[in-house]
Amino acid sequence: MLFVVVGVCAWTTTSVVLARHVIEPYLFRRLVRRRLTPRRAARQRPLLRAQRRAAEPLPSERHANALDAIGRELRLGSSLHAAVIAVVERQHITEWQWLSDASREGHVLGTVIRLNDSQAAPDLALRAIAVASEGGDAVHAVEAAARTLRVTATITAESRTAVAHTKASINVLTWVPLLLATWLITRDERARVFFVSTAGFACLLIGVSLHWVGRRWVQRLAVSAARVDSDVPDFVDVVSVYLRSGQPPALAFLHASDTAPGTVGAAARAVAERIHNGERFVDVLTSLRSAFGLHAQPMIDALIDTERDGLAPRELFDRLATDAHAQRRRDADMRIRALPVRLTLPLVGCILPAYVLLAVVPLLASQLSSVNLDLP
Repeated sequence: MLFVVVGVCAWTTTSVVLARHVIEPYLFRRLVRRRLTPRRAARQRPLLRAQRRAAEPLPSERHANALDAIGRELRLGSSLHAAVIAVVERQHITEWQWLSDASREGHVLGTVIRLNDSQAAPDLALRAIAVASEGGDAVHAVEAAARTLRVTATITAESRTAVAHTKASINVLTWVPLLLATWLITRDERARVFFVSTAGFACLLIGVSLHWVGRRWVQRLAVSAARVDSDVPDFVDVVSVYLRSGQPPALAFLHASDTAPGTVGAAARAVAERIHNGERFVDVLTSLRSAFGLHAQPMIDALIDTERDGLAPRELFDRLATDAHAQRRRDADMRIRALPVRLTLPLVGCILPAYVLLAVVPLLASQLSSVNLDLP
């Protein structure tokens, strides 16, 4: 009970000090500056920044728009090389300039993309272009990848928006103790004396360390919550596109494994290597299915059933792609909902102790040092 009373008193004192000596002068300076500055000039720069942020779409959204444009060019009768050249020049996609140059020189785009992506994680848009260059329904390949990328961009934007509110609240909590400590050092002589002492230096060192650890911890949790796992849905989409082009399930799986990223890609390439050594496709999938992860198990079951029992693979993988996208959205929502719970540990273990060491303890020490007790 005593700890609660002391905490409430310290919080009230801190709020009063902040309102009187920090917030009030800041608002006064802002009011004077707004009076002295023309309204149009004052609002021009924030408006430009807001327009710039709104005008910059996500990379997946830009690539989805490019794939849609390529699909329209293909429907109009253009070749894939001519469509890529036209879209890269029209939409100014600088990261695909090397692909436009390869198209002008007449290279096979699938081979060029695989060679270029050997040093980095392959992009779904480039993988769709590679699939389109290898025959089959090129329009469906690029349009299906565009839909997938647009869904990915939507989920990513929603996740970032949800995480931004939590990060803003945590940033306020983390910067308040530093501001209070700085204000005490600059305005109060007794607080400066306390921070120079051994106990004050220890509070400052431990508080700053806890503050740094807490901010890094919160940042890692926020990045992890905003992450969108697209390895399994993208792989299922690529396999579905190869199946629609008329290839059997085993060959579609082998082609999709060439440029698949992440753990799914590594497991798929391990399967492909054992198949090239002469083992049966169903036997290899059965023995290595645990390497694909939990979310890829329906895809493994579908591949085994279509290869062994002769089920129709096209409709089955279209349904699997829909289920994989729905599962990806559920996973993203689950990570967002679990973020406040995961932030409890860094908040209680690092940020609040840093607040006590940097703000409450120096404030109490500076105030108690001036109290004189007249004992009889």
